[in-house]
Amino acid sequence: MGTASGAFKVVLLLHVLSVVVGIGTVMLNGVYAAKAKKMGAPAVGSVMQANFDVSSVAEKVIYTIPIFGLALIGMSDKVYDFGQTWVWLSLVLYLAAIGISHGVMIPNGKKMLAGPSGPDQAAALEQKLAAGGMTLNLLVVVIIALMIWKPGL
Repeated sequence: MGTASGAFKVVLLLHVLSVVVGIGTVMLNGVYAAKAKKMGAPAVGSVMQANFDVSSVAEKVIYTIPIFGLALIGMSDKVYDFGQTWVWLSLVLYLAAIGISHGVMIPNGKKMLAGPSGPDQAAALEQKLAAGGMTLNLLVVVIIALMIWKPGL
């Protein structure tokens, strides 16, 4: 097939779209949280619920990213392979990001939506969500840089 084939380019388009729609949707979650906090009650709950609902849809799209990426490797006629640093490191960082999402962001987001028991818990949840979000955003930048520069190719 090869990297110049029409099929490869269609899958590449789907890969890029899954990144834009999936990750692009959640990259600014911290902005929504800050705006919601500034708006105060009762708007804060509505803004955060809408953001959480949209992020839940984006989560499903994010799961397609490695599917299309792995398909591209298979379709590349050995131009790309799993021994190349940019490929395996991107996969490792993607899995780390999924772990942070499921271990930090989703459960703490649900706790925040349920209503913290007081200002101390709210502050602790905000801190966890901010740290997790910042880490995820950094991982996204690193993964995209790996995709562009392709070290080990």
